[in-house]
Amino acid sequence: MAVPLPSPHSLAHRARLATLIAQLRPTNFRAPLARLEAHRIPTLWTLYRGIMRDSPTNTIRSHMRDFFRARKSIRAQGEVTRELARAYNRWDVFRRAREGEVHAQSVCSRYDKMIENDMLQRRADRVYHEELAWYERMRHRPIMTGAYHKPSLFNKPLPRLSPQPVHITGMISARRKARANRMARQELLQENLALLESERKFEMGLARKSADEGVPSKLVYSDAYAQWRDPIHQDLRELSQSFELEKERLNTPYTPEMLEEIKAARREKVANKTRERERERRGEMTNRLEKQMRKSPPAHVLVKMSHKRRHMDAVTRGVSEVGYVGEVKRALGFKLRNPEAWKAELGKPENRELLDRMAQEIEEENARRQVDFAESGDHGKGS
Repeated sequence: MAVPLPSPHSLAHRARLATLIAQLRPTNFRAPLARLEAHRIPTLWTLYRGIMRDSPTNTIRSHMRDFFRARKSIRAQGEVTRELARAYNRWDVFRRAREGEVHAQSVCSRYDKMIENDMLQRRADRVYHEELAWYERMRHRPIMTGAYHKPSLFNKPLPRLSPQPVHITGMISARRKARANRMARQELLQENLALLESERKFEMGLARKSADEGVPSKLVYSDAYAQWRDPIHQDLRELSQSFELEKERLNTPYTPEMLEEIKAARREKVANKTRERERERRGEMTNRLEKQMRKSPPAHVLVKMSHKRRHMDAVTRGVSEVGYVGEVKRALGFKLRNPEAWKAELGKPENRELLDRMAQEIEEENARRQVDFAESGDHGKGS
């Protein structure tokens, strides 16, 4: 059955619909609009220059310059139309402000202040992030511990750093992998050399037997043995040179300058820890002391300790040697730095009489208050 062709009126109607729909289809530019003269000339010579000329302040002018620079690579038709409409609206406000319109001038004034505040906020954020990045670098910067990073096949003598820089770790890791690859290649080359020698011997034996039987034979490995062997030997020599360099790296001694730096770092570490202990004894809670006071005996020891003994163990983990902590430490037989330090709590000898009298007065006052409190309680019950 033949399908009838559409009528000319239907074809004309379809063509008219296609034309109308084509006008609504968005255009995706394949190149930046800055290359299209139909867009570039009116935008650059009219809109951009007009905005630069009519901008009321330098702050707004600089902001609009950044506005165009950030959008110069837009290609989608919808985005281009929307951003151009924004630019034309702002230009209209700038022109009305330049002509003396009060409302437009107030809008431009608020716009200028808003831009300045945004610039100040951006500058503050940038400074904050720079300081934060510097703090993180300082917090994770490598510090010499005073220990030795001894030489090996993969590194020359180095000072021990904490934390170890990533590039040193990467260097050692890469050299380990390279050595493993060289050893595998050396084993393969030696195996190839042994196979070549076996093939040569087999070929020579086969040639002798063929000659005895009067059959001619063509030698492949025997006549050009050096050409087969020399490339393998060359690769083996290069690998041997690499292994010799590793041995030199292993046997490299520390330089006097590096030894002095390591010893100075060790002395500084001891001095720093000494200052840390002094701060702890003055009452400062450091990270080291906090970790020490949170510790407890091993599980097999802790399970056999009484509640009182556990309490005493927790008390003795502090750094104090006077007061209740000093009393507990003396009871447990701790060796104290200054066994006589607890006597400072009694006061100076010339003040003992005064202190004893004040202590007696405090005890009498506490006793009197206890009696008054008891009598008031009895009186309340009787009423």
